[in-house]
Amino acid sequence: MTRKPFYFLMLGGTVLLLLLVFFVYLPTKGKGPSAAEGETAANFDPQAAFQQSCASCHGQDLKGTPAAPSLVGLNLSVDEVVDIITNGRKGSMGVMPPGMFNGSDAEKKALAEWVLSHR
Repeated sequence: MTRKPFYFLMLGGTVLLLLLVFFVYLPTKGKGPSAAEGETAANFDPQAAFQQSCASCHGQDLKGTPAAPSLVGLNLSVDEVVDIITNGRKGSMGVMPPGMFNGSDAEKKALAEWVLSHR
């Protein structure tokens, strides 16, 4: 008879621990240090960000792959590229999901400017 209360106590503790992990740890997962709004981090390297977040689909040379289009010679504005980085895009080659690069707004702008410099 004394094992049942212990069992429920352990079960309740486990549930509380899982809830704590869910509400504390998961919302911060994937968020790295970011620059203040309107400021690019001094050590931000748009080429490195591209290689880490974009090159696997768009290619190391930005010329595209069967999975994603070329980014060379884009006829888009910086704001349009930032919008695509942030919200994703559906196109003739498929879908670019949102959130592939999770930098600050200033870092997204710097990345967009770097991509557009390859015209």
